[in-house]
Amino acid sequence: MKIKTYSASFSIFFFSLLLFQLAIPNLSLASVSDGFRWRMALIRKFNAFRLAVGDRIFNEGLVGKEGWLFYTGDYSIHDYQKTSLMGPNRLKEMAEILTRLDLQTKRNGGRMWVVIPPDKNTIYPQYMPGEIPVIGDVSRLDQLTNYLRQNSEINLLDLRPLFKEVSQFDQIYYKADAHWNCLGAYYASSELLTQINALHPEVQVHPLTDYEFETTADSTLDIAGVMGLSLQEETVVLKPKFPVAPISHASDERRESLKIAVNSKTNLPKALVVHDSFYTECFSQFIEPQFSRVMSSHYEKAAFSDYMDWIESEQPDAVIIEFAERHIEYFFSLATRKGK
Repeated sequence: MKIKTYSASFSIFFFSLLLFQLAIPNLSLASVSDGFRWRMALIRKFNAFRLAVGDRIFNEGLVGKEGWLFYTGDYSIHDYQKTSLMGPNRLKEMAEILTRLDLQTKRNGGRMWVVIPPDKNTIYPQYMPGEIPVIGDVSRLDQLTNYLRQNSEINLLDLRPLFKEVSQFDQIYYKADAHWNCLGAYYASSELLTQINALHPEVQVHPLTDYEFETTADSTLDIAGVMGLSLQEETVVLKPKFPVAPISHASDERRESLKIAVNSKTNLPKALVVHDSFYTECFSQFIEPQFSRVMSSHYEKAAFSDYMDWIESEQPDAVIIEFAERHIEYFFSLATRKGK
């Protein structure tokens, strides 16, 4: 009854505004549809009202416990419920793609790491709605991790054990965004840089005590955005207490999809990073100061053959392949479509 009441009220208000705007001279239904006055403001207010009265299911998002929002697009819910698993042929295909990249990296004198940020609902399942149960015993990330360990020499960084531990005392993901926050990015980068440091001692791994904690209000929250909500969240910012060498940023003149970060400190190794949005969510701020040159590209913007060419031409000391848990299938779909 509650949903019917406020939906009917909003419908009356909405169509009253529509009829009012159609009454304006020289306006048509098409032009009003394209530029409906107050459209986004009305959507945000309506969705804020839905949230206030207890609605929990929105476009590509849902409201969990204690105000946590969870993304429902891609494979997020399947990953949480451990359904829609991959077949053996697909796993073999994935391993072959990563092995080709790994061998290309080794032939050119470097080492490769695969970093898979876990979905937020993997690390914070206690905040998921109780109506959405975990059904299976094995997730797609479990499948890929187990297959690579048994059938390849890929350096796979499984962050789940570390994240499940530190999440007990630190909030490492946003409540209203699908990404890790800067604290989560710190823990992930520290784990990765520790492994790289074993091969390149000049790469430093700073303890958390080397940073000052500040907070800032963030309103660019992706889950809140797709749910049509206008929210802000206080989030942590880590400021280094140690000196950081200046870093310049530019696009590669010959290869527009490739971004270049050049460190003024030149006695450091080089890195190539193929990534999604987790890299730009604070992760890069911990990676770039530890390399003399970081070449990076979102995997949507380049082909598999580009990665192979870049490894050969740039000969990076470290190749970092990063894709989120919910994007496992997406990353490999792009690679198999474009890579030959």
